[in-house]
Amino acid sequence: MAPRKRLRKNREMVDNLYAPVKNGVTYYQYKHPITGQFHSMGTNKQDAIAAARQLNNILVKERDLVGEVLGTAGKDINHLIGRYRKELLPTKRLADGTQKILEYRLNRIDRDIGTKQIDEVDVQTIAKYLDDNFERDAYIKHRATLIDLFRFAIMKGLYPADIGNPAEITYAKSEYEKNRRRLTLEQFWQIHAQAEPWMQHAMEIALITLQGRAEVINMKFADYKDQVLQVIRQKSSKHEHSHLMIHCPQLEEIIIKARQSNVPSPYIIHRRPVRKVEAEGRDHWTKLTPNTFTAEFRKTRDKCECFEGTPREHRPTFHEIRALGSWLYKQQGYDNETYIQPLMAHADPKMTEHYQQGHEREWVRVEAGLVIKQVQK
Repeated sequence: MAPRKRLRKNREMVDNLYAPVKNGVTYYQYKHPITGQFHSMGTNKQDAIAAARQLNNILVKERDLVGEVLGTAGKDINHLIGRYRKELLPTKRLADGTQKILEYRLNRIDRDIGTKQIDEVDVQTIAKYLDDNFERDAYIKHRATLIDLFRFAIMKGLYPADIGNPAEITYAKSEYEKNRRRLTLEQFWQIHAQAEPWMQHAMEIALITLQGRAEVINMKFADYKDQVLQVIRQKSSKHEHSHLMIHCPQLEEIIIKARQSNVPSPYIIHRRPVRKVEAEGRDHWTKLTPNTFTAEFRKTRDKCECFEGTPREHRPTFHEIRALGSWLYKQQGYDNETYIQPLMAHADPKMTEHYQQGHEREWVRVEAGLVIKQVQK
């Protein structure tokens, strides 16, 4: 669109700067070239012109001649995500569950800011997007995905390396207090008392084997033989430490009780549903889906008096049984490195220690043997 015709008195003015007169006083205003909003620039003409020129340099994009040569002009976040999926994702060797979660975040980012040009996204853009759309863990996870996306963009020459990763510079928000509270042993037994038999079996297996929801609901009777349970951790199934053969004689009693349900099923944790319906990830009508299992655990938990007055977002989930079991093993003298960490399929010992934190305050025994009389003058 051609620029507006300049009057002689406005020849010194720059694009997007306006000078309306009110009560004999000239008030300068800058019209944002993208949003169309007007912003006051005061009454000093030279200051307003200088500010408008600076804003135009930032906001008004001329033809990106460098970008056209390098092949980065006209590339948006949608293009970046497409290349990220095609070129980088296959090399990560992610477990199916982890990849599904990452795909969800990529879809969300694509839907929200997919049309933005890659080279126009700056720290302010990323910070505002994260602040306006996410809180707590969701903020941290989406920020991490954006960091990886722009690291890939820089690697492929789609974003200027000298500017740096715009997502990485944003506020990490990693030091917040954990929303969810740890599960105590007393609370565990209160939930257990309210639970249906199949849920009781799931809770006991999780506490003993230190496995998570996905592993527990996928366990089959055929996986337990000669007092040994074979488990593949879902989150890290492509790593060698994730394939476990757990010697666990005490599971035998739980499995015997599970077989007495009068519901024919290949799965240890099973139930007769109200109606038989097909569901994604379910190969047998007695198997519980992750969402159904979680919902049933929450309903059972919320019946317990011990959680009255505790906000729902602070109440422990089924996952906290894994942390409780890890802490109980530690209390009974089992070693982290040689026993608990391998059982939890953690590659990093710090992750095992993280699970064990927060159950009780640990007191450090020290000595204070200074004799004041011996240091008096």
